[in-house]
Amino acid sequence: MRGRDRGRSGAVPGRAGRAACALAVLCAASALNVPPVAGHALLHRVLEGDSVVRIQFRFPDGDRPLFESYRVMAPDDDQPFQTGRVNALGEVSFLPHRPGIWRVTVTTEDGHGTEARVRVDTEGLGTETQGSEGLSRWERVASGVGYVLGVFGILALWRGGRARRTSA
Repeated sequence: MRGRDRGRSGAVPGRAGRAACALAVLCAASALNVPPVAGHALLHRVLEGDSVVRIQFRFPDGDRPLFESYRVMAPDDDQPFQTGRVNALGEVSFLPHRPGIWRVTVTTEDGHGTEARVRVDTEGLGTETQGSEGLSRWERVASGVGYVLGVFGILALWRGGRARRTSA
């Protein structure tokens, strides 16, 4: 073939190779240019206090879920202990009447939400049972780039194995 050089695998470099390279560069560039959107995550943290449990909710971009509905469930109860709307600070507060793990569920109008689990001790002090601070923007970007590179690595292994089988 004139003007083309066959590599070890017998594949002819050309349009397909350039297209794959261009696609890889495009995916990497788009992964680095992530727009600041809230996504589907709703994060929370338990704030220090006396016997009142306060939980602050926020989206990854810092916005608060203002006036969204919430429900507080006491340990081992089927009926809600308290219901209402998140306040203007993005917080839910309640005064627990017994120790155990309390569940606070916040749901946005578009159906997204989260459940915060708060362990209340005998003095009524609440501590978080699991963290929900989420990943930073750069951690999300690095994860996205890793996923893209992983997909291209799998494709390269698959094409390499296929080329070896056809040449054998």
